Amino acid sequence: DIPQQTGWFYPASGKSQVTDALVNPSIIEKPNINDFMISQTWARMGEESRFNCCKILNCGLGLPPRDAIPGMQRLELRDTYRKSVLPRLREFDPDIIFISAGFDAHRKDTMNFGYVGMVEDDYEWVTEQIVKVANSCCNGRVVSVLEGGYKVHGGIVSPFARSVASHVRALVDGGRSRELYDPNDCSWESQFERHILEERERKRQQKQERQMKAMEMARRLHDDEDEEPTRKRRRNQIDYKDLYEQMKREEAET
Repeated sequence: DIPQQTGWFYPASGKSQVTDALVNPSIIEKPNINDFMISQTWARMGEESRFNCCKILNCGLGLPPRDAIPGMQRLELRDTYRKSVLPRLREFDPDIIFISAGFDAHRKDTMNFGYVGMVEDDYEWVTEQIVKVANSCCNGRVVSVLEGGYKVHGGIVSPFARSVASHVRALVDGGRSRELYDPNDCSWESQFERHILEERERKRQQKQERQMKAMEMARRLHDDEDEEPTRKRRRNQIDYKDLYEQMKREEAET
């Protein structure tokens, strides 16, 4: 009896499941026609993974806390690719890479409620990394198919169109450069981006503190100005005519 296969995902059926990356690709053999029809994929499977194939690498992102540094969610997304996705993709050593290119994680796309908050630069970066892996293992063979993205208001300047343009630009530039994937570059880049983000947050907090101090000083000056006219109003009014007459009398007496 063949064990029931699990871990399948659209366009087949069933729930996703996380398994370890294949350790020894050299022992992988092509599936028979029955496996192909059931799974609707031509992914190569070894004997151990035939009934428990890693179709989905689940790398969900948690919601950012209330006090999260602005932009930290984007860095966490990139680090997830650097640490979990790209190394395993390179280890799998594919013959060709297919990208289901969805752009609904854009921070201006209401579909994701702003939880991920990607921008055009992030889509371009992810594409660049995938192309580097493709250059390293499959002679740069990448096929990208549009999957999603719903903030289309604005036409060619909409978040969707700008994201697509960034994605295509990275595909073209990556194919021209033939740059290879290097995990050491990913590690250095992560540290550099984190340093830049923390430095930006430090300057933002300093600016906020200066603004708060300026507002406090302005409030104190305003309070002093409010009190000063009150003291003046309490003084007796001067009759300059009587004062002039008095000065004349004193002058005559002398």
